[in-house]
Amino acid sequence: MSHATKKAKALKSLKTAIPQLFQESQKPNANGRSCAVDLRKIQEACALNSPIVEHQQHDIDPEGELQFNLEVIRNLNKILPVKKKEPTVDRVIRFIAAFMQYTQSLDVKETDDMQDDNEEVIETVSSRFVEFLLTHLLKGITVKDKAVRLRCCQIIALSINSLGEIDEDLYQKLKKSLFERVRDKEYSVRIQAVTALSRLQNADDEEDEVDGRTVSEKLIDIMQHDPSAEVRRVVLFNLDQTKRSIPYIIERARDIDPINRRFVFIKPMSEIPDFRMLSISQRHQLLDAGLKDRDALVLKAVSKMISNHWIKHADHNLLEFLERLDVVDNPSAHGALEAFFDARPDIIESINFNDEFWDNLSIESAFLARVFTKYLQKKELHEKLDVVLPEVTRHAFYIQKYNNAWQQASRETEGVYEYIVAQLLDIAKILDYADEIGRRKMFMLLREIIMVPDIPDDHLSSIIELIKIISLGERDFTRIMIEIISDIREQVNPEEDTEVNESSQIPATPSKRMRMNSDSASPKPSTSGAPEEEFDPDVIQKMLIQIKCLNICRNMLERSEESLQENSSMYGLLNELIIPSVQSKEVVLREEGLHCLGLCCCLDKTLGLHNVPLFIHCIKNGHTELQLKALMILFDVIMTYGYNTVAPKAGGDQELRSLFQHSLDHENADVQAVTVQGICKIMLCRMFKDAEILKLMILLYFYPSTVDNQKLRQCLSYFLPVYCYSSNDVQPLIVSVFVPALIHLLGTHSDLESDEEMVPPAQIVQVMLDWTDPRKISVPSVLNNPEKPVDMGVQADLAIDILKAMFVEHGRKLPVASHCHPFLDLLTLVSSETRKVLCQILPKLYIDEAGESRFRTMTLLSGNLEHVRRTCNTQPLRSIILIFLFSRKTQSTML
Repeated sequence: MSHATKKAKALKSLKTAIPQLFQESQKPNANGRSCAVDLRKIQEACALNSPIVEHQQHDIDPEGELQFNLEVIRNLNKILPVKKKEPTVDRVIRFIAAFMQYTQSLDVKETDDMQDDNEEVIETVSSRFVEFLLTHLLKGITVKDKAVRLRCCQIIALSINSLGEIDEDLYQKLKKSLFERVRDKEYSVRIQAVTALSRLQNADDEEDEVDGRTVSEKLIDIMQHDPSAEVRRVVLFNLDQTKRSIPYIIERARDIDPINRRFVFIKPMSEIPDFRMLSISQRHQLLDAGLKDRDALVLKAVSKMISNHWIKHADHNLLEFLERLDVVDNPSAHGALEAFFDARPDIIESINFNDEFWDNLSIESAFLARVFTKYLQKKELHEKLDVVLPEVTRHAFYIQKYNNAWQQASRETEGVYEYIVAQLLDIAKILDYADEIGRRKMFMLLREIIMVPDIPDDHLSSIIELIKIISLGERDFTRIMIEIISDIREQVNPEEDTEVNESSQIPATPSKRMRMNSDSASPKPSTSGAPEEEFDPDVIQKMLIQIKCLNICRNMLERSEESLQENSSMYGLLNELIIPSVQSKEVVLREEGLHCLGLCCCLDKTLGLHNVPLFIHCIKNGHTELQLKALMILFDVIMTYGYNTVAPKAGGDQELRSLFQHSLDHENADVQAVTVQGICKIMLCRMFKDAEILKLMILLYFYPSTVDNQKLRQCLSYFLPVYCYSSNDVQPLIVSVFVPALIHLLGTHSDLESDEEMVPPAQIVQVMLDWTDPRKISVPSVLNNPEKPVDMGVQADLAIDILKAMFVEHGRKLPVASHCHPFLDLLTLVSSETRKVLCQILPKLYIDEAGESRFRTMTLLSGNLEHVRRTCNTQPLRSIILIFLFSRKTQSTML
């Protein structure tokens, strides 16, 4: 059959053959590739005057080609208005995309060969069809019907890789249209537009004339700011991992959507060529976000990323992997290695530490040994732990070996040995000290190391904890530590220290214990008159020794549980070291001494109550660091012995409340945060209850001045709802401060400066209403106190307070009916904007179970407001009257 006959036959059956292919492509088991091949045959028959010959231009028949294109478009138009989530339409769209891909694949080799000899663009039936279809789709990409916009963007997104070379003007129109659609109000349209646009990020670095951004920069902006999690996810899936885009991809590890957070680790960060493309800070940021995520699926994705992908970048060498992870400067390396062990349990059995391993430790191998042994202990794999851990005596020799190397190392290598010693000391905490010889060897070694003058703080803490483990009991531990402190102090001036000890030693009885007066916190003036004393090496050396002794004492007290009355050896240390340090003129000594004194106070009630005035004096008059320590100590003492016990020693209940108010209103953010944390603890423990303090904390929670005080905000975010829902008698306290606090916050919001941020009033109202909802009180609190049922009408009291506040406007009391109750006199001046917000609260209150008395009061107030409406025609008051007609009907039903 000649080509002319085929063409005539194809044109004649065009309106039945193409619809039949479209119909066939909608079937669930349809082969899109087969349908595309059939459609290509029809296209060649209709659009060409002669068959295709290799290395020659197509003999195109414009009329036949137009008929084919129009028929395809006619059938395609039928699916464009169909709404999303229609499988048959999606199959047709995939059929069109498959056809375009197939036709382009047929033409690409031929056009490449032809263009080798001719620089002009070669037109084919495929390229002409693509331009025709694209021009048609660009018309529908801006129409009002969202379904049409979606389908047009969907076809472009699936077909954009098959477009081939198109006209420059058409390409610019396509890019401009996609730029507009990525801001479409429908998120489904934005998804398809972003998918199409992402295909252009590598081929187009031209900046947009509107905002001066490239395609990649626009995608990054969408990934950061688009409100739809699905749109951000599509960008995350398609965005190339470059040095410019990686920081923004890492940001998505803290995306609000858990699927997006998980996807960061599943695709872009798993497919990265080498994780060393990330800086040390970026690795820490990424791993810290993933390993601390609360979603179990995110944690699983992080483990797979580390164990299946990142380990490949180090040729499956665990030590090489740790070296690239930079375990010293990456705090999240510990969690990353544990996640690796969780994902690869097969590796656990293959890890063994022989003598050669322990004799040639590096930073990475020491870190591996510590994390691995701790992991085995946590998972209770005791048999494997016994295999990898050395004996106590041998481990003590290893510590001694690397400690000696650290003492003799040069400045370049001393950091390595210091880190190794720290890891070995941490491993020593899980050894079995049943062997007496090993225990004694370890004790003598620890005593030797702790005498080193410049021992790091982390070494010091680990050594003291080890001594506590090795000791026979609490008293034995205290005795050993006091002996060590005495030996260290004698290093300065043995004769002088002996005289001081003899003269200052007092009987270790509570009645003769030295009391700290408030004056002792203030620095004493220097009597020498010699400014050179500050730089005297002996004086500096003595102060450093005293600081070290205080650090040892602090670590000892933090691990002590026995009362001082049962451990009388502590009294000598208290009078000889701690109290003189508190009285010292040196700021560092005073702070450390106060810290140690606070720990002693938590172990002795009499000592703690005697020194409450000192702590209060430090809070009021000390510098910031001293204030913070004194506040922490004061709250610890209150938590230990009770608020009612401490208050009399602080000058009375009112004095202590004034101190809390002063600290909450402090100019330093850290002081505010510590105060809030302390008050939250004692209020949750039911030791303290005060409406004014609670009101001040609510104000701080919403104030613009605390926007950057994350410690305070996070603490109150947890405390306020938990406190409000924890007991039956708390919500009336919240209700009593609701209106004054809200009016104050609304006034603050109206007076905001241009550079200040604050939560909108509507959000403030919603949050505070939730706190007063009696239906949200926790079930355990109700069950634990069955004699005192929940007051389900507590929000009716709030409604009454709001109604009372309506009678004052701009300092002018509104007209009140003669029969109205005298409690309508208010001190608070309420503006019209505030009254409007208060009006909007009333419909949201739960007053169904208010009770007869409360309904009578609300009816009385709403009746008065009807009188007000006649004299003051304001829309908010009219709304109130309509709302509270319900309360009258309910009251009449009850009565």
